[in-house]
Amino acid sequence: MNASVETLPNCLATIRVEVGSDRISPAREKLIRDYMKDARVPGFRPGKMPKAMVEKRFQKQIQEELQSKVLDDALNDAIREKSLRVLQVRDVDDVQFSNEQLSFSATLVMLPEFELPEYKGISVKVPVDIVPDTDVDKVLENLQERGADFIDITEDRGAAMEDFVVVDYVGTLDGKPVHEAFPKVGTVLSHNEGFWLRMTADSFFPGFCTHLEGARAGEVRQFQVEVPEAFPVEGMSGQKLDYTVTLKEIKLRVLPEINDELAAEFAPGKTLVELRELIHADLSQRKLAEIDGVKRDQIMEQLLAKVECELPEDMARSETNRVLSEVVQENQRRGVTQEMLRENEKELVASASQTARNRLKGSFILGRIAESEKLTASRDDLMGRIAAIAKGADMTFEKAIKEVQSRRMLPQIESEIIAAKALDFVVANATVTVEDSH
Repeated sequence: MNASVETLPNCLATIRVEVGSDRISPAREKLIRDYMKDARVPGFRPGKMPKAMVEKRFQKQIQEELQSKVLDDALNDAIREKSLRVLQVRDVDDVQFSNEQLSFSATLVMLPEFELPEYKGISVKVPVDIVPDTDVDKVLENLQERGADFIDITEDRGAAMEDFVVVDYVGTLDGKPVHEAFPKVGTVLSHNEGFWLRMTADSFFPGFCTHLEGARAGEVRQFQVEVPEAFPVEGMSGQKLDYTVTLKEIKLRVLPEINDELAAEFAPGKTLVELRELIHADLSQRKLAEIDGVKRDQIMEQLLAKVECELPEDMARSETNRVLSEVVQENQRRGVTQEMLRENEKELVASASQTARNRLKGSFILGRIAESEKLTASRDDLMGRIAAIAKGADMTFEKAIKEVQSRRMLPQIESEIIAAKALDFVVANATVTVEDSH
């Protein structure tokens, strides 16, 4: 067998392979023997059909299988012989085949070539892992607010700051609904009914609630507010919006005491002391998870900065599309309109492209680290990941396995597990400095 390799840009290579009869003939004889053993032909007992008849009757099938078998074996052997780090065989062409000789060319997508940077002892800075009592107090205050009652104010007075009011409103700009001039904001600035509002200086728009001070239930007020400079919709800053507001109800928020009774409401059977302990333990876990995330982000940032390499463009495009899809879905969940997404398309694509390239490069770096440290994915690792996929997709484990097999996801899952182990290894071997909290 002869093989020659030509390296191309963008992590591509072309390999040319030539195979002689010394490989073809033995493979052909084995195929014929297999056909003789397995052929079911009327008039012959299994395994008793003459070789010449088998060759003639199954000539086309034998030649097709022979070409495929010899080509696959030769390509794999050539890749091993040349010590090529291949991600994917993209194309096989220029195939010339006879019983005496096989030659072909294949386009290979290669792993990027780069010098692996030092990955042990990477310096990272993390925040302190102490959870102060004030953080626990804030959680309890949030629970207190969630347990609040709202009662109608019976005394004869108008709305005051810190009251909660229920209003209907209509907002216009130059006599037209606000959203007609600025579609990005939706209808929320144009009209609403039964809208709850806490009376503060900055609620809704700065100064909006000031115009409602002293208003009584059933009263209608008309006023103008100026859109603040920091408002996120382009062109709205400084606009003067006209509002007609009907105040329907004035309510007073009554907070429950922070005591054992409140604790039992949110954690049945627990006292306030025990609830504080539960909250502290939960915040501690979150803090540790946050610190772990900080370590990983800093480590990947440093590794990415130390490696410059080409990336397979097809993979980069595919990953960019995947990241872009994730970004679009997340923005849609947050209520961002299709029009706003289209207006920011260039920025979104550029950001998705950079994220995708960092992901790809990071996966290649972690793959090399795993290779250096001989990290592998065990069967238990694979089954555990498939079980997690099954749980996330609300399907049975057996169905998840079939899904993984049918979509040929196993190599990707294995690669992700190994990359995760590599990052765990680097994190465990990092040099950690705790930032001064003062």
